[in-house]
Amino acid sequence: MTDFSNSAKRVLNLVLAVQNKPDQKSAAETWAEAFGLNVASSKADPHDVIQQLSLLRHELDFLEEKMSATSFNKSLFQPYVKRVRAAVTISNISASWNNYKVNLNPETILALRYCSEILDNEPTSDFDELEKVLVNLKTFRESLDRSSINGVTYEFVISQISIIERAIINYPIVGGAAIKKAFSEGFTDLNVRAENLAKEEETEVTRSVGKLWKDFKVAGNEFVEADRMANAYIGIINKGQSLAESVIAYLPGPGS
Repeated sequence: MTDFSNSAKRVLNLVLAVQNKPDQKSAAETWAEAFGLNVASSKADPHDVIQQLSLLRHELDFLEEKMSATSFNKSLFQPYVKRVRAAVTISNISASWNNYKVNLNPETILALRYCSEILDNEPTSDFDELEKVLVNLKTFRESLDRSSINGVTYEFVISQISIIERAIINYPIVGGAAIKKAFSEGFTDLNVRAENLAKEEETEVTRSVGKLWKDFKVAGNEFVEADRMANAYIGIINKGQSLAESVIAYLPGPGS
C-alpha cells in the first residue's frame, strides 16, 4: 500500500512515478499520468497539471521547512530538494520530459528516502476507501443528469461534490491537509447558500450529499476524527433535518 504519511513520502511517491517515463513524452503528459489526470486532454490544455504541480511545489517547500527544523545539516537535503524543484516546474511544460528527468537521479531519490524516514509521520486516511468515495461521487454526479433538480439545489450539490473530489485528488500530494480543507470549504459553501436552500424542497439527492460527507469522514480516518471543523460539519449532517435548516440554526439572527 502506498504510504502518504509525511511530505517526503508523498513527494517520493510522485518522483518514483515519473523518473523512468519515456524521454519523448512532454512534461505535461508525464505529470498528468502521475497525478491520475487525463493525459490526452492535459497535452492540449495543461491547466489541471499546472494546478497539481503548484501543490507539489508547496509540498516541497513544506518538506524543506520540516527538514530544516531537524538536527541534520542542510547540505544533506537542500541540494536534492532543489533538483526535484527543477523537475517540478510549470515553465515550458510542453517540452520533452528528458529535459527534466535528469534532475531525478539516484542520489536525489536516496536523499528523499532518507528524508521520508527522518520526518515524523502524520495521521493518515485510508486511500483505498477515499478512492471508493471518489467512484461513488462520479456515479452520483452522473445521476444528477437524470434527476429533476435544477437551479439553487443543483448548484449546491455540484459544488459539494467538487469539494470532496478535489480533496481526494489532492490527498496524494498534500495528505490530510486536503481533507481538513475540504470540510472547511464544505461548511462555508453550505453557510453561503443556506438561506436560499431552505426555500427549496428537500430531496433524496440533497440528503445523499450528507451521506457522501459521512463516507468521506469514515475514509478520512484518524485525521478527520481529530479535526474540529470536520466534526462540526458531520454534527450538522447527523441532526436528521435538511442540511440547510441545520446550518441556519448556527447563523446569527436579526440584530444579533
